[in-house]
Amino acid sequence: MDQKKLIVFFKITFFIWLFFIFIISVYPGNLIGLLLKGDPTTYPGGDKISHFISYLALSILGVLALDFKKKGKVIIIFMTLFAIIMEVVHLYIPNRYYENLDLVMNILGTYCGLVFFYLKRFKLFT
Repeated sequence: MDQKKLIVFFKITFFIWLFFIFIISVYPGNLIGLLLKGDPTTYPGGDKISHFISYLALSILGVLALDFKKKGKVIIIFMTLFAIIMEVVHLYIPNRYYENLDLVMNILGTYCGLVFFYLKRFKLFT
């Protein structure tokens, strides 16, 4: 697969994943619980891990999809604001709850993905 097609693939995947996180975050209840168990009131035990992994994947896809060398600061600001907004919006959605630890895991996942690419760029991690 050539470079342009690969970048298009990552862009499409990034925006699909971004939309997925948005839908999961604004659904009034637990959409994953509804799909897996048929009950939107149940919450998975590994909730914090899923926050971390979701935002880690989002940040990795964002860096692969977008020109990090030119738009690095914009990507970091966007990812951070998105992570914060998606958690704060839970204050206003029925059957959803804001949790500080969820917010921490969102941001931690985002920055772990970004740090990985930062270290790789400077050949500190191969």
